[in-house]
Amino acid sequence: MHEPGANPWIVALLFLARCLVPLGVLLGISYLLRRLGYLTPPAPPEVEPDHKNG
Repeated sequence: MHEPGANPWIVALLFLARCLVPLGVLLGISYLLRRLGYLTPPAPPEVEPDHKNG
């Protein structure tokens, strides 16, 4: 008996959902953590004095 294969549009949508849903969740969590103040940008590096003369 011949069984039809999976619809390629459904396969493409499931693939996109599998890739985009976790990405959206991770970006959403990152955004919330930044908004709540748990994540802050790193401090700029300290500039060391230049000791060329001396």
